[in-house]
Amino acid sequence: MRVVFGKRDPGQVEFGLIYGGLALLGLGVAGSFPVLSFLPPCTFKGLFGIPCPTCGSTRSVVHLAHGDLFAALAMNPLITLCFIAAVLFFLYNLVAFVFELPRINLILSTREGIAVRAGLVGLVLAQWVYLAFTL
Repeated sequence: MRVVFGKRDPGQVEFGLIYGGLALLGLGVAGSFPVLSFLPPCTFKGLFGIPCPTCGSTRSVVHLAHGDLFAALAMNPLITLCFIAAVLFFLYNLVAFVFELPRINLILSTREGIAVRAGLVGLVLAQWVYLAFTL
């Protein structure tokens, strides 16, 4: 893995601003509206009797929006950490965009890319096992 600092290319899409902005919007909606009363129960859990890999995501985001980090982590740790990472990535990209700072880019070899993907699949499976025994 190599870490490279590079300038923003003209017309480059700022994914950190987009995804982080969506995460902030989701947190704002979850904190402002009673979203839990609008949602139907989990269809996957109704059909198979076990929670799906994303069960508890909405409740997690609602807890996070209200500042209850530990309850959010208990509901769905992976989604909670992804939302926190998205907001931090948004802030980093916003500062880098406004002040025209160099961007940090990680360059992975093919083998490292495969390892990262396998690790992400492993995280989702570990999350599913956690949810199966806690929800």
